[in-house]
Order: sequence, then C-alpha cells, then structure tokens
Amino acid sequence: MTDFLLSTPSPTQFHTSNIRANPSHYPLYARLLGGSAVAWLQDRWGAGIWYVSMVRVHDLEVKYGVISTERLKRDLEEWETLYVAGRLHKPVLPLLTPTPLLPSLHANHLSALSLSLLLLPPRFTEHTLYITIAGLSYSGDPRMSVPGAENPDKVKNIVAGPGNLLAFRRLYGGLLERIPGVRWEDGKVPGIGRIGFEGAEVAEEKGDGERWIVQPSSPAYLADLIPSLAPRLREGIAAHYRAAPPTDTGSGQGKGAGAGAGAGAGATRKPYGSPVYHDIAFWERVVKDPQFRTVVHQELRKIMYRPALTQSVKGLFTAGFTKSVRYSLAKIGKWWKARQARSAV
Repeated sequence: MTDFLLSTPSPTQFHTSNIRANPSHYPLYARLLGGSAVAWLQDRWGAGIWYVSMVRVHDLEVKYGVISTERLKRDLEEWETLYVAGRLHKPVLPLLTPTPLLPSLHANHLSALSLSLLLLPPRFTEHTLYITIAGLSYSGDPRMSVPGAENPDKVKNIVAGPGNLLAFRRLYGGLLERIPGVRWEDGKVPGIGRIGFEGAEVAEEKGDGERWIVQPSSPAYLADLIPSLAPRLREGIAAHYRAAPPTDTGSGQGKGAGAGAGAGAGATRKPYGSPVYHDIAFWERVVKDPQFRTVVHQELRKIMYRPALTQSVKGLFTAGFTKSVRYSLAKIGKWWKARQARSAV
C-alpha cells in the first residue's frame, strides 16, 4: 500500500471538495457532517491528521493522511506529537514541497540526528545510526507493545528496504559531516548519491552500512547536541532534572541547577511560552547521569503515547468499520509472518 501525506492550508476546503469528488473515501457520518466538521475532528482529536485507508487511485491501493500546514510545521519544529514528524525522519518521495516547509523539515532531521547521537555509544555503525533514527517515533508508540498491531521488525525493515541506505545517507550524511567531532573511523565519507523517481540507486560508493562512525564521549560534546533537540523534548528533559524552570534575570544568570545560562538557538517556543536556556553547566551534569538515556525515552513516550493512541482509535472512525477490519487483519498478518520468521531462526 502506498502511503501519502497531504498538507493543506485549509482542511475545510480540502475535505469539502474531496467529499464531493471522492465520497467513497469517507464513512457515511463524515459525508453527512460535511467538510467543516471533518476538518474540526481532524484537528481536535488525535495527532491532527485525518487518515483515509485502502482506496484505489488509478492502479494503486493507497492510504493518505490530511494535515493542516500549520500543524505539520508545528510538529516538525516542536515535536508537538511526533506523529507526522516521526514519519518524516525516514526517506520519503517528495512530490511537491512548498519552500516555506524546507526549514521545518531541516529542523526535524537535525533534531532526529542529534537525539540519536545522544543515545548512541562513542562507536557505532552507519546502519545502527539509521535504525536508531527510524526507531525514534516507534519508541513511544503503544501499537508496538500490542501483539498484532505492528510488525516487530518494522524498523529494521525500513532501513533494509531497497535503496533506503542511500536515501538515509542523502537525508543525514551532510548533517552528520557538519557536527564537530563526529568522523568515519576509516576517514572515508561514503558517496551520498541520489535516488531516482523509480528508486534507481546512483552513488560513488554504495557500501553496506557496516562501516564505523565515532563520536566524542565528553560531557561538553554531548551537551552541545542539546540545543538541536526539538524544543518540547528539550523542555521535558529539563523539567525532569530541574525542580523549577530556569528564569531569565536579565544578567545572563539562570536560577536552578546551574548558572551562566545563555539563550540557545531556537530556545523560545511560542506555543508553550516559557524560554528554555542552554545552561552549559546544567546540561553537562545532565548528560553524565547514568539514567539520562532512560529519561530521554520516557520523555519521548510522554510526547507520543497519547496522540498515537487517540489517533489509532480515531482511525477506526475515519476509515469506517469494514476498512478498519480489513486493515487490522492485514496488520495482524504482517505481525504473524514476522513472528514465524523469528521462530525459524
């Protein structure tokens, strides 16, 4: 099944037109309520996306999600729910990307890369890096812990898919090279190449993803990665380690666990109000905590769990009963096939 993501500046106009053009894509209650009500339900419940599943478009069976451009930008930049931003951590085929979205997509990729480096040891393979990136959005997804809801090998399969190693390099290779201290163990930078429309692979050096990457383990290096994290995650980690949020005194000093705080790039988040400061001394203590990675996973789960759960329930209503049953049975089939494959090893 081909999965499309459609962003629109006006969900009301989109659904009103789409209900007229493709009424079979919507359950009966949605057609009766009309485009305005569908747009309201899309934005207010779940992760702000309306999914239509198992429809035929020419010769393709597709599912497509509709999200407002405003919500999409917010999720990419802030990780408001990580539901859509997490999907865009992986390689996708852009059919049309409006220029105003490019900085948001870049911020999302940089956040995913920086977080993955924080979670990885000083020495790791390229393949491990991409599995870590691809797995971020599943680490707090309740479906991954429900038998039959998702294929347990889904993350590995994403990275191992045809052409995906090169596609991951294309997304993250340039960003990785610009992070001070990170280097390829043998000094060779793999050819990033390009992916054609039909998925043709073109690269100077394909490789197998098993070459080693090394990064510093110093608290100063790890603390330097923190400002690149999505603001909501950064705030969640800070809140865990600080009894009270830092306060700007106007003199560059911060109250709380450390002093000498300076405003980090992108630190002020309009949707949530309070500024977050990159207090070097504070963050160096945080990254030295043996439980740091556990705390990060807990904060990721806090961001994702409720939107993913409510979006899954919402999907039963947006797809309609019959399609929901078919879709669920297909998921169970994939889960059972993966389980049988594991048992055979």
